[in-house]
This record gives sequence, structure tokens and C-alpha cells, in this order.
Amino acid sequence: MIKINHIVLVVILAAGGVPATASAYCFGADTTLPNYDPRYYSVAKELTRAKYVVLAKVVRETWLGEDGKPAVPKPPFQNGASRPWGFDPYMGAYYDVDVIETFKGNPPKRLRLFSENSTARFWLDINSEVLMFVTEERFDPPVGLKPTLDNCGNSALVKKAQATIRTLRQLTSKK
Repeated sequence: MIKINHIVLVVILAAGGVPATASAYCFGADTTLPNYDPRYYSVAKELTRAKYVVLAKVVRETWLGEDGKPAVPKPPFQNGASRPWGFDPYMGAYYDVDVIETFKGNPPKRLRLFSENSTARFWLDINSEVLMFVTEERFDPPVGLKPTLDNCGNSALVKKAQATIRTLRQLTSKK
């Protein structure tokens, strides 16, 4: 009986039955890579990698079906989540955000970010204000090259990012 319970637990975990334990692959945290850098996710390093660093307000979320066309998400979703998660049949979501303040780059007043429906996805809530380190990444067609956020990095709700914002102000005032 104990052996069967262990097998059931392994199957549940392998199928993503415990979403709280899932996490994205964080490039900078992989100590096995030859170019491993423990400072990869420092504010200064992420500022260097980012195309834009902005404070922005989230104004719209648009989900894409597996065909890449806008789709209204229909529950139930994997593991009872409130939005599509992992194995649900959606490519991901576009988030339209209005730029409030810019620390780096010359972004348009409204950015459209793509969040892939995978363990690398990031969640944004409508009307939230977020500090964003925006990079560009190539996704499967039909999405292609799009601005996105690294969910392992320093992007965060403004109310939780005050220390990071102070650091950014110091780093960007020297230039």
C-alpha cells in the first residue's frame, strides 16, 4: 500500500498536481552553466539587460488560444486556478500597460507584453502598478518577437518594489 501511495504521489507531482511547487527555470540561478553569474538577477545587471525599465499601470489582459487568436478563457482551469495555467489550451496572454515613468529606454506610452502559458509566465492584474524590467524574447509563431518580463527578475508591484526603485534612481542618476 505504501508503494502505491508513493507512485500516486509521483504521478500527481509529475502532472502538475501541486501548482505551488512549480517554478520557472531561472537562467541566472543555474550554477551548472559555464558562465554562471551569481549577480545575474541583481538590479544593476537586470537594468543592463532590459530594453526598457518602467513603472506602468496594467490596463488590459487578452488571452490567446492555441491558434494565437484572442480567446475568452473558459473554466475550469488546471488545478482549479482562476486563470489558465500550464496545460490549459492557451498560448498565453497579452498585457497592455500604460507607462507612468521611465528609468531606461524610450518606450511607447502603451506597451503590449506577452506572457507565455508555461512555467515562465508572469501574472499581472488589471489596474495594478508594476515596476517592469522589459526584455524582448522570441516566442513560437504566430507570436514571434515580443516584449516580456522575466518572472525570476526584479519586476514587482510598485508597493513591494520601493527598495528596487530607490536603487534604480541611484543607478540611473549617475548617467
